[in-house]
Amino acid sequence: MDFIPDFTRSFFLFRHEADFQGRMLPGALLRFAQQVATDHCNAMGLTDEVYARTHTAFLLVRQTLEFYRVPHVDETLRFVTLPEAPQRATYKRITLVTDAAGEEVACVDSRWVLVDTESRHILRKAPPEMELAWPVQVDRQLEVGLPARPQDMEPAGEVLARYTQCDMNGHVNNTRYADVACDVIPVEEWQNAAVRRMTIHYHKEIPLGQSAPLTRARMEDGSWRITGWRENKPCFDVQLWLG
Repeated sequence: MDFIPDFTRSFFLFRHEADFQGRMLPGALLRFAQQVATDHCNAMGLTDEVYARTHTAFLLVRQTLEFYRVPHVDETLRFVTLPEAPQRATYKRITLVTDAAGEEVACVDSRWVLVDTESRHILRKAPPEMELAWPVQVDRQLEVGLPARPQDMEPAGEVLARYTQCDMNGHVNNTRYADVACDVIPVEEWQNAAVRRMTIHYHKEIPLGQSAPLTRARMEDGSWRITGWRENKPCFDVQLWLG
């Protein structure tokens, strides 16, 4: 396999990918970033057939997105994705988004691990068939950590792993957690604000047909913290900042 240091695709922002004010949804940003990353892997030969043959899969463990200007419907956006060599079994991938004028409007920093799908163990070394000449590092990153979860969170409904939210892996797609988090924010918050930054930590999948209770809390800095629960343990955490 030949390593490709970066990969570019352009996407048109359709109206079903925007909110009631025509602003790009955070989940839409993540879905575009996911697609360009998948296309990049395919271009390098890291296809579904290779994953199946080597009994491996890349699992997303955390990611952060930032909007520097929230794009509007009918814009064409350029996505450039850049993967980094694994550091302590974690793979970083940066996706930069620019508009028609070449101005950077958003960035996504995602962190992945490669796992053995049979043992479920994290692999510190990829199988020989998947080895690539990765660059040492990508000179860009976002903060992907989260502060401690507050103790006094309030109930915020539940998320059901519906047919339309689940992907080929049989559980809620990682991009859908952004939608879930946005939907538990009071509607009036969206009248004069949009997401400027969002961090998501993925702890445990929600399989098709299963549900997870949600809790939320307003943080001291004005951000929102949303947590999903399964078997009394957190299955995901989201923190989002509006502006």
